[in-house]
Amino acid sequence: MSNIAEVIGWKFNHQQGMSTADGVITAFPGTMPTEAELATYTAEYEVYKAATDAIATLEAAITPRRIRDAFADPTWINAQEALIAIERAKL
Repeated sequence: MSNIAEVIGWKFNHQQGMSTADGVITAFPGTMPTEAELATYTAEYEVYKAATDAIATLEAAITPRRIRDAFADPTWINAQEALIAIERAKL
């Protein structure tokens, strides 16, 4: 389960007026989100976080050595780029 501060910060672009304490929203501009809305935001954030983490891992594997090897045989790097594209589509 994700930290609610991270979730609402991501969902609402870290706007001013939001704060949390001990995993509970203590201040929120406008109407306080319902539990159902928070559950939806959390599920969306977890998909986003998993995809961005996967992209970072996949991109980190594309080292200068792999790039040099791709000049002779681009199969691996093309496959890696396809995997990255799959993760980006989730965003």
